Amino acid sequence: MRIPVLLLLLCTALFAGAQAHAVVVLAAEIPPYVIRSNQGAPSGMAIEVLEEAARRLKEPLTIELMPLARALSQTSHRQDVLLLPPARTPQREPLFLWVAPLLDEAFVLVGHRQFHPAPLTVKTLPGLTIGVMRGSHGQNLLQPLGRVKQDPVTDEVSNANKLARNRIQGWAVAWNTARYNQQQAGLPLTDLVRGDTLQESTLYLAASPRFPPADALRWRTTILAMHDDGSLARILKQYDYQAP
Repeated sequence: MRIPVLLLLLCTALFAGAQAHAVVVLAAEIPPYVIRSNQGAPSGMAIEVLEEAARRLKEPLTIELMPLARALSQTSHRQDVLLLPPARTPQREPLFLWVAPLLDEAFVLVGHRQFHPAPLTVKTLPGLTIGVMRGSHGQNLLQPLGRVKQDPVTDEVSNANKLARNRIQGWAVAWNTARYNQQQAGLPLTDLVRGDTLQESTLYLAASPRFPPADALRWRTTILAMHDDGSLARILKQYDYQAP
């Protein structure tokens, strides 16, 4: 009788271990979508959406925070990870499995009211220095324009500070990202002048190309249900999200 009991205990332990296996999420530090906390777990619009989806799926999460460029690179090479919150672009299309749309965003040119009160346009960019985050969609959108001097940084709050000091004359960035990081820098939102829209894009939950398709479908179905029942919109509203 002892052998069957031991086998039952072993199977129970193995099952519990399998259930406890956490889904790994590579989260690019792009506030307000992914926000590093000085204490405790990360937060942000995309993080909260994913956590609610994980709660509904009863899936534990392991979140790895890192710069955007590194998150993009690691996701394309690692076996079985999710990625937050890349913009879906033609260049990135073949690199990832695109699981579910999270929110729409406008990537725009932003100027400073004191130094450039007129809204920046694509035609006025030659001769100016434009701040971008390294590896960002904003940086990619500047590439085809030519004759634009880029000043890449690893975090967007640096661009907010540089714009306020006229060290850059413009900023290519998602509008909600610009607003959030302006406030994080302790600077007034009224200093920001929104210029040309470079592109409207959708930010996604993505995954490595070898992520199990059945699991991706479960995540997609859950997040689309959150779109439909209004819970996703309620999360975004907490962050003063402005749709394009």
